[in-house]
Amino acid sequence: MLEESLLKTNFIGRDGFRWWIGQIAPEIAQGKQINGGGWGNRFRVRILGYHPYSVIDLPDDKLPWAQALLGCTDGSGAQNRATSVKISPGDSVFGFFLDGDNAQQPVIIGIFGRTNMVPSTDYKGPFEAFTGYTGAVKNDGANIPRNESNESNTTSQKHVRSIDNATAKKLNKSNGTGGDPANPNAEISASSAIGQKVTAADSGKDSAVKTIKNDVDNFVKKIQDITDGVTGFMSNVDQAIGNVKQNLYREISNMTASIQKGATRMVQDMTKNLSAAMVPVLNGGLQVLYDGVYNTVLAATGSDPIATKAGTVAQALLIGPVKKLSDAIPCIANNVINGLSGMIDGVLKNVVDNVTNFASCIADQVVGSIINHIIGGVTKFIQPLLGGLDKILMGFSPLNFLKNTADAILGIADSLSCNAIAPEFNLGSNEWIIGKGSSDKVGRPVSDILETANQALSIGTAALDTVQDIAGAAESALGVFDFMNPSVSVPGFKSALGSCYTGLPELGGCGGTKIKIFGGNGEGGTANAIFGGIKALANADRGLTGSLLGVDLVNGGGGYTFPPFVEIVDECDRGYGASARAIIDYDPDSPTFQNITDIYVVTEGENYTIGGEVEDYIPDDQKGPVIVRSGSGYNPDDVVRDSEGNEYSVQVDTSGRVYNVIRTTSEVDDTGTGTGTLTYKSVENTVEYNAVSATGAGLRLRPRLIKRPTELQGEVKQVIDCISKEDDLVGYVNGEPYYGPFHIHPTNGRKMVGATHRKAPHQYIYDTQSESLGSLPSNISTTTQINRQTSTTTVEVEQASVQEPTPAPTPITNIQSSTSGSGGGGGSSSPTPSPTPSPPTPPPNQGGGGYGGGY
Repeated sequence: MLEESLLKTNFIGRDGFRWWIGQIAPEIAQGKQINGGGWGNRFRVRILGYHPYSVIDLPDDKLPWAQALLGCTDGSGAQNRATSVKISPGDSVFGFFLDGDNAQQPVIIGIFGRTNMVPSTDYKGPFEAFTGYTGAVKNDGANIPRNESNESNTTSQKHVRSIDNATAKKLNKSNGTGGDPANPNAEISASSAIGQKVTAADSGKDSAVKTIKNDVDNFVKKIQDITDGVTGFMSNVDQAIGNVKQNLYREISNMTASIQKGATRMVQDMTKNLSAAMVPVLNGGLQVLYDGVYNTVLAATGSDPIATKAGTVAQALLIGPVKKLSDAIPCIANNVINGLSGMIDGVLKNVVDNVTNFASCIADQVVGSIINHIIGGVTKFIQPLLGGLDKILMGFSPLNFLKNTADAILGIADSLSCNAIAPEFNLGSNEWIIGKGSSDKVGRPVSDILETANQALSIGTAALDTVQDIAGAAESALGVFDFMNPSVSVPGFKSALGSCYTGLPELGGCGGTKIKIFGGNGEGGTANAIFGGIKALANADRGLTGSLLGVDLVNGGGGYTFPPFVEIVDECDRGYGASARAIIDYDPDSPTFQNITDIYVVTEGENYTIGGEVEDYIPDDQKGPVIVRSGSGYNPDDVVRDSEGNEYSVQVDTSGRVYNVIRTTSEVDDTGTGTGTLTYKSVENTVEYNAVSATGAGLRLRPRLIKRPTELQGEVKQVIDCISKEDDLVGYVNGEPYYGPFHIHPTNGRKMVGATHRKAPHQYIYDTQSESLGSLPSNISTTTQINRQTSTTTVEVEQASVQEPTPAPTPITNIQSSTSGSGGGGGSSSPTPSPTPSPPTPPPNQGGGGYGGGY
């Protein structure tokens, strides 16, 4: 005791640092401390080496409390600054004892992150890994991945994704998780609403038709989620397990009510249009009747009063039937509307049974079936009222009017009202896909849908007449549509109505990924997708998929007053996550005014189907990267580097805003002064840019890509232009006219040869021949080296020495030309050139290299 008292000071911090590792006890041992009723930030902890492995020797609820030491940035709670302690049961923690070897006052100062190897199972015993979820903090994995790891990898704490349920299921199938909620790597949709199409209010004539078509689209997607794409599900719904049957009938009921709203408007529009068409016919018929009776009686009696009275009486006899018809039209509409619910319910059940994937033709046919039902109902109720009016209808048939005229179905658009949208503000679409963006509303015109409906009705009528199947009468009243056919989801399906296949898109010859451009008050813009990260599908005969690296603008269109929408559509329904934006030219003096000048990718997405051959794309050095944001504060000496290893110089305005980015090279030959090399590698992955500047900020670039030009045959030593016109003259170099590409020096503003500025020496261009002869001409040999590989093109430029000025120079032009074909043909001879003088002493600095050339 004496020894111990002499060694210990019993003063905190002076008797040694005793650290430990332990495990947070399960929830039941913590009591109210971790569920909102505790004191301080403390946890019962079982410490390795100090506490036994047995709950019998030391129960969990008898373990000591360990205080959690907070970091300086966590806050103590003063001034309302505090951060919750994120320690859970089962965590492995690190700490020390305030009382040293007495080991009765543990303090937690750190926590070990869990890995995916730690099981999320219930508590079994001391020092065995178990889940951190408690009775108060639960997660069944339905809405958030049940992931309890904290590692430096992409699978740790996996988030929900902005994808629809169908895509999530496909990904889980491909990654082997199967959608198991307990699997920490399972893909989960952020919301069941993602992928659903929303239709904004629209004053267009066909707004009711479009609303119904979108409802069918949403319905098929929801049903896919319930039935997993199994056909014949409705016929075997009684065998469904759990709440599947309940969910299925709920969706049918909800969608029936939604579609009925649009169908009700169609009934109202059709009866209103029918009434508007019949009124002038009836009025004209009454007048024809009056004129006929009047003329007949006048010819017989010669008395105008008698003839007038006879004509009036003839009209009066039909006033009653006409009024009866007029009064009945609102009732006809109500009777048809009352019968819509059962009809729509039956149509949707057919869709559930036979359709496994949405196709726009199915939505058209659903609309067509509703049209046939409405026409049949209107005709049924109105026909008995027309018996006494044949004399004045003059051959007008309500049935033929409704069946053969699209205007009979469409509403009346009030295009001249105050509610009409000004053309310059018309977005071009009132459809929005949740989680994706605006969607092109282009579809089949109502006249085509009506034609399909009539064709389906004639097929149904013919079949009924042939077999006299009374049970099929209800179906024939709608017509025979493809969604009623169990084979509609079988690859290769065709019918008299066309090829409306609704099975898996990849089995039906889908067309790959398309770029749709719409809105902006313009037209004509077309573009193709550029893919990277390409990989083959599991089944190799079904093609390739990839991410969207860029967009190849084929046609900029015209008339765009604001940037149009860009929609990326994978017709095989595999791809997700890509988005792109268009840039238009607002300059009225520009030759591309109101054209699309660029389309750049915002997010690349993944798994997009490549419909045709994979094209080879390289950076567009002529135009440079797309400048999305110019930034500010940049200097001409600043550089930009990309993820492919390229370096770029920048051109800036007086405010330091970047207006041009030019790819350069710093490579030189063995002498250190002569050669620069630009390589054109195929772009296969996302290109990222980094601006290196001490003063600038805000520059944002995206890649601009072009198809690799066709390779030249052999090696070109020098190109001589024999056909350029004087109008194309750029200037003079070494006394010779120059017609080639040029650029402006970024600092002194002088013209120089070549499309882009580079650090290797190159020539200035002068306005007159005499100015260009201020020095002896340089012998320039230009070599274009093209590797015969599809992945890389190398262009090498050699710069000859610059001669010192000499008095009264005599222009000497030496031209050496040789050409070798790819087939190995011989070259042509040329005059022997004068020997190149030895390199002179460099002249003094004259603003960029003197007369001969510059940097």
